[in-house]
Amino acid sequence: MSDKNSHLNTLLSNDKKWQHSYEQPIPYAPLVQLANNNWVVPQHFLRYKHTLESVNEVLESIEFSAHFRVLAAQKGDEIYLQVAVLSPDNYKKSGHQNTDKAKKLLFGRRWIVEENLPTSELIQTAFLALKVAREHEVRELFQLKQNGAISTPFNNHHDLPVMAQNPELVLHTHHSDNISDLVSRIVFADSAVELTGYQAITDEQHLYTVKLHCDGAQLSEFNNKSIAFLTTGSSSNHFLHGFITALVNTSNDYVSEQFKYQGFARFSKNVAVENIGKLSIAMRSPSTVDLCSMGKQEANQLNFEIDSGRAPQGCGQAIGGFLAAHGIEQPENAHLYPNYL
Repeated sequence: MSDKNSHLNTLLSNDKKWQHSYEQPIPYAPLVQLANNNWVVPQHFLRYKHTLESVNEVLESIEFSAHFRVLAAQKGDEIYLQVAVLSPDNYKKSGHQNTDKAKKLLFGRRWIVEENLPTSELIQTAFLALKVAREHEVRELFQLKQNGAISTPFNNHHDLPVMAQNPELVLHTHHSDNISDLVSRIVFADSAVELTGYQAITDEQHLYTVKLHCDGAQLSEFNNKSIAFLTTGSSSNHFLHGFITALVNTSNDYVSEQFKYQGFARFSKNVAVENIGKLSIAMRSPSTVDLCSMGKQEANQLNFEIDSGRAPQGCGQAIGGFLAAHGIEQPENAHLYPNYL
């Protein structure tokens, strides 16, 4: 144990404080030696107390596109993340490419940051916020020429209550299944698209390849890009849904490769999945963690505080009804929610 303590001292700064003020190891926290001989305290044995200052400190270590910036702000006691987007007006009528348009400053939805949120989850919240912000842009860049006008049928601003109250106006009806004609009416990032390949794999699987002819889109991964995707039917509606899904996936793949924390692209396909599994086992296996009895008590208390604190306030009756609908009087972990259920 003394050997581990000596390694713990190397993880502390000269004034004997943990490397970050917003996270502290619990008493009797275990030290785990990794395969590269480095020693760490796994994140599930740390207490977190994030402030606006600490959240900004984490965000400073994130790298991504210059046109998207993750910001931290505070309203009352609530800290949140918000993505600022510097983007052309996707609805402005123009024959020019997006890069020639004036830029607008836009802000995405707010993502709440809990005080005890693990730093890893904070980083992943920023990652998710960027994916959602870019998906919003992708959906607006998809245009469809119809009846002498242009629509953006996949954007996020359609009136859902109106659609729900008038479903007969939007539920599937038969349209022409001439995919070539359909593709000729699609515009993405102010440019035409081209159907370059089609193959019927089975009666329910159809493979399409589409070439995007934009070359100055701010979302650069789409410039002169060929995209292949499968659909579960051959109708024009299947094609349209398959195409937008493929476009969103292309954006998500870009974020996965370009989003970095301290220079590390956690979600890149260059990260070996099996090695992540090995690292997880090394930091969670009872044989390597080797908690003492006091450490187990502290860890159990930490887990109780985190899990019990997640219950949404004022929703006990609704949760009771939710459980009753499944024939459950008390869930297995009811002890986490005293005076709640």
